[in-house]
Amino acid sequence: MSQPTHMTDPMRRHVTVAWRIPDDYGGMTGAALRRSRGLAARGAQVEVVTFDDRPDYDVVRRRLESSGALGGATLRNIYEDFRVAERSAGLAIAPSAARDDPNEVVTTDAGEVRRWRDDDGLRRVEHVRADGTIAVVEEATVRAGGSRHVTSLDRRGRVTGQWPSVRSFRFAWLDGLIGSEPTVVTVDSKTAAQTLQHYARPNAALILMIHADHRSPKGGVAPSRGDVFEHLDRWDAVVVLTERQRAIIDADFGGGDRLAVVRNAVGTPASIPRLPRDRMHGVIVSRMTPLKRLDHVLRVVADVRERGVPVTLELVGDGGARKRTEALAAELGLRDAVQFAGHIADGAARFEAGGWTMLASRSEGESLTLSEAMGAGCVPVAYDIDFGPAEAIEPGVSGFLVPAGDIAAAADALEQVCRMPDAEYAAMRAAARAAAATRTDDAHLDAWEAVHDDALARRAARRVEKPAKPSLRERVVRRLGGRIPRAWRRR
Repeated sequence: MSQPTHMTDPMRRHVTVAWRIPDDYGGMTGAALRRSRGLAARGAQVEVVTFDDRPDYDVVRRRLESSGALGGATLRNIYEDFRVAERSAGLAIAPSAARDDPNEVVTTDAGEVRRWRDDDGLRRVEHVRADGTIAVVEEATVRAGGSRHVTSLDRRGRVTGQWPSVRSFRFAWLDGLIGSEPTVVTVDSKTAAQTLQHYARPNAALILMIHADHRSPKGGVAPSRGDVFEHLDRWDAVVVLTERQRAIIDADFGGGDRLAVVRNAVGTPASIPRLPRDRMHGVIVSRMTPLKRLDHVLRVVADVRERGVPVTLELVGDGGARKRTEALAAELGLRDAVQFAGHIADGAARFEAGGWTMLASRSEGESLTLSEAMGAGCVPVAYDIDFGPAEAIEPGVSGFLVPAGDIAAAADALEQVCRMPDAEYAAMRAAARAAAATRTDDAHLDAWEAVHDDALARRAARRVEKPAKPSLRERVVRRLGGRIPRAWRRR
């Protein structure tokens, strides 16, 4: 890596917010981790934080560390911290023991999660240490599925903290993590964004990172993002992956100079041969979901093979649509032509063996894997969707764009890739790699650090608003030293 042109202030802290780290994580999580370890390599203190209740985060951490995915960043999970860290006991009264058996129990070597459910949602959750002691209890205050108050306990069952809601519990944990230092908080998870949009601290610049299309297939903003997009002013910066998405968000919701475009960094091999070993062989790395329309890809492959072009395909990835996709491959007579490789930790490395790739998704934020494939010399055939392909591919030069959903046009383009003269194909392959090679880690991190500077300045310039008057409930709990009256817990 070349010497960076913009060095992060080593005293600046960065918090990357992901809701969880799946075992088979995809592009969004991979991009967030790449940014985090890059900032850590430049001297920043970086923490990747998660809020899911998986009890064995030591397994997740070891896997990420062994693969190098964390680099110099650290991984923190809220419930793991309350299981492990020693906290001082207070005077609050501990919650009553559960009166019945849980409906669900997740057991690992590191501890358990016990859940009680009613017809309308969660009634109680216990986060249990490996020694059987309870670390955190969440109890529905009025009805299952509504707000839950949270109590943390030490190993002797004494209360170490109590919060009227899960949101206030999360915010208190973040406050302890961040302290009073200037901190950049980048929220990559749309689930976490629903909560973190309300996290207003004078020293914490809030950045919303949008990895996917923000719109619903039926039109308008997706319901999972609606409240966040109606209040973009709560964020100090909003980052997207393409200029077109930035323009659409600005036109629909405003944002102005708060909106920024930072494309993902792409790793490219040091060199590629002029021609691949097998130009007919395609590689696609993708989660297997209906959104990716892998059924379209299989129909394209079947069509091209019927034209006498012996293309083959390796599908790298897993997901809920895998069995259906495998069944369609068999139905189309592609058992010997399509290999299902499953999830592979470094799936992008498979592109080096490919001659072409295809993107048939309904929507994307950008498609990191498309650019990774181009960096390895795979010539792309992509549906011209919002957002991403049109900003990555120069039609006829570095690949092909075809109308979205047009299987016949995609088959024509793939046949052209396979039949064009070697010199023409080699030039297109080299152009695809050159387009991806400009997206270096240094350029990516420089762009992010400019966003960080602007966000911190915007946060510092915000008017300090008078805090809202606490509710009667909050005043009573505060007067009782954090103890929630027993009668409230019974209700």
